[in-house]
Amino acid sequence: MKKTPIVLAAGLIVAGGLSVSAQTLALQFQSVNYVPATGIWLDSSGNHDDAQFVNGTTPTTAVYVTPDGLSAVNIVGANASYGVGSHFQLNTAISDTGGGYTVFAYIASTTATGSRSAITGGSAGGALEWDFYGGHDDFLREYQADVAHGTATITTDGTFNLIDLAVNSTGSSFNLNGLSDGTGGGASFAGSPITEIGNNEGGGDMFNGQIAEIDIYQGVLTPAQIAGVEATLTGEYVTGTIPVIPMVPEPTTLAMLAGGFGLLFAARRFRK
Repeated sequence: MKKTPIVLAAGLIVAGGLSVSAQTLALQFQSVNYVPATGIWLDSSGNHDDAQFVNGTTPTTAVYVTPDGLSAVNIVGANASYGVGSHFQLNTAISDTGGGYTVFAYIASTTATGSRSAITGGSAGGALEWDFYGGHDDFLREYQADVAHGTATITTDGTFNLIDLAVNSTGSSFNLNGLSDGTGGGASFAGSPITEIGNNEGGGDMFNGQIAEIDIYQGVLTPAQIAGVEATLTGEYVTGTIPVIPMVPEPTTLAMLAGGFGLLFAARRFRK
């Protein structure tokens, strides 16, 4: 099922001391909607915030790699050298509108020990860089502060993990494979939106691994809502209980895709 926009009244307090404001699904990248022939990743949130891979070897699609045999976007080795800045560049930046973010990812990291591997990043200091560092799910304000990280040690041997982060100015909470992975400090990202996937502003914290899905919400979701998204992702990529219907692009997007469009129709699930 497609995750529809969620709107709640401001002021509700949730786990970890985070206050909830209006919530909207801003971005949804699923591996079925990535086109390796062009390096374009289609946004299936309904916002048409597609992304183009730039500054590196275009990632491929790794097939039959999730627990239930689905695909993932393979960017292992796509980033040729430190500082090149390889990443997926969003068409439209995702701003912190005052309520922070809730972000989900189903990924298999192959980050080397001691390296920082960014899932989200921005184009200026202060943006949300959500990454792996020291074996932990971690977030920082780019070039300003490493704010908080999860407590569990996450494998970087290519094993898939479901991770999520809810963060606003009052605090942050981490989940790993559906279980709490700790809480920490908060941050505001006003004026420094998320603009890229798979790297940071300086281009040195390149993600290495496979990405099956990334979802970004503006605003902090409640624990029950987070659990619902986690259950959907588990049904898609682990148990195979959610049907698969690939996204059909808009006519304007078709023109961009050119010869790569046929690659969209792989066996994958799309939330309706």
